[in-house]
Amino acid sequence: MFSDDEIAKFKETKISDKTIYDGRILSLHVEQVRLPNGAVAEREIIHHHGAVAMLVLNDAGQGAFVTQWREPLQRLSVEIPAGKLDPGKNDPDEAARRELNEEIGYAPTTPLEPITTFYSSVGYSMEKLHLYFGPHIAPVADKRPLDADEFLQVAWLSLADAQAAVADGRIVDAKTITAIYWWALQAAAGRMTPDVG
Repeated sequence: MFSDDEIAKFKETKISDKTIYDGRILSLHVEQVRLPNGAVAEREIIHHHGAVAMLVLNDAGQGAFVTQWREPLQRLSVEIPAGKLDPGKNDPDEAARRELNEEIGYAPTTPLEPITTFYSSVGYSMEKLHLYFGPHIAPVADKRPLDADEFLQVAWLSLADAQAAVADGRIVDAKTITAIYWWALQAAAGRMTPDVG
């Protein structure tokens, strides 16, 4: 980690914090901060409960991907299954299992393996994502319904197909690209079959 001296060189001190919008998924805050040189600046910050994302493989070694409309981008997006953490709950593993059931109708048969945690966009958001790997999954007996405003299509892609979807622009989502690069690194190291199906 960073030393106290390193932090002191860059640390911004919050002077004030005003909530501009408080919604169901996020809130927007405008903070006034004092910079290390004594000047004052404004920071627009999105507060978010956090989210989970899962790279899961079927018996053929293919990953589950969902295609859905993303209104901010005004386009279709191919992504790994994912979902937000509920307010007041901080159990990413539970949320990951819920989302796998809901989005693709599968559940892990062995514990999900944490890959990493990361922040989606550190310049303006505190959204933290928990990325998991599920090498063993099976269809669920009781599938949860999709959210009322959620429309998606499931596809199973080999690693090569997923990489091609990144190259041709069907996959532009950071969490999905992160998962695919991790998958490729594991395959290159011989820890999983790179291409089946």
